[in-house]
Amino acid sequence: MKITWGLENAVYNPKTVTTLGSYDGVHLGHKQILARLRERKRELGLDRSLLITFHPHPQEVLRRHGAPVELLTTIEERIELIEKEGIDEMLIIKFTQEFSQTSYLDFFRETIAKQLGTRAMVLGFNHAFGKNREGDAAHLKKIAPEMGILIEEIAPVEKDGISISSSKIRLALKARDIANANAWLGYAYSLTGEVVHGDAVGRGLGFPTANLQIETTKLIPADGVYAARAVYDGKSYPAALSIGTKPTMSDDGERTVEVLLIGFSGDLYGKQMSVECLRFLRPQEKFSSLDELKRAIANDVSVIQSLEKM
Repeated sequence: MKITWGLENAVYNPKTVTTLGSYDGVHLGHKQILARLRERKRELGLDRSLLITFHPHPQEVLRRHGAPVELLTTIEERIELIEKEGIDEMLIIKFTQEFSQTSYLDFFRETIAKQLGTRAMVLGFNHAFGKNREGDAAHLKKIAPEMGILIEEIAPVEKDGISISSSKIRLALKARDIANANAWLGYAYSLTGEVVHGDAVGRGLGFPTANLQIETTKLIPADGVYAARAVYDGKSYPAALSIGTKPTMSDDGERTVEVLLIGFSGDLYGKQMSVECLRFLRPQEKFSSLDELKRAIANDVSVIQSLEKM
């Protein structure tokens, strides 16, 4: 897949089928749109399937009053996931306050039609773009024929009667509903970061953990202990993932992400690691002693090892 950074570097191709969106999470609904994008390319005999997305994410630029940004994927993760979908090109447009004031009509005519050469467009259900989000499928279907562009809107993907969306996946992760979040994503939700120094309490208890520094815009699931799978240096390990403020040891309220790799020994400081969230085990607890905490961790490890055997 070709990756083009910046609208100024975009290339015209008069045989292009295009989709547009943030694609945060690249979940099953997004994959359905991309599958249809590939199909339209074949049906219409076009040369290029093109996905237009934005960085920074519009939420980062348009958030009000310091509202937190909670994304399912970093731009690097989005690129990696979309590369698996067989799309020819991904155009990443820099999103700014100035760009946010662009009307859907100007963007559609000048960029999608004239600059990129789009002949067909595939949109997700209820998707809209441009200033005040006025560029929905209904509006596009009125103006597209004059530019010779076909517009198709894809129905939402449902699982167990629930339509899949990035917002619902975020809510599931905040509710520790890892099973549904992963089912809707179509893969295990993951956190990636650099291993940094912590307080070394786990090491003192005989359970050394890796403290991950996660990108500030990435959504971290609700506090608790999770069965997980850590991926480091091309190898995967069963792991216990602990998210929270470590109430037994501290009351400073700082959230940390700690990973205990089962069956691994070695120095991880300064290295990159990914951890996939597989199953919620228990809520965060304040134990009366370190011995009680140690027993709880040992039990977590035992449960995870038993799950690995299933």
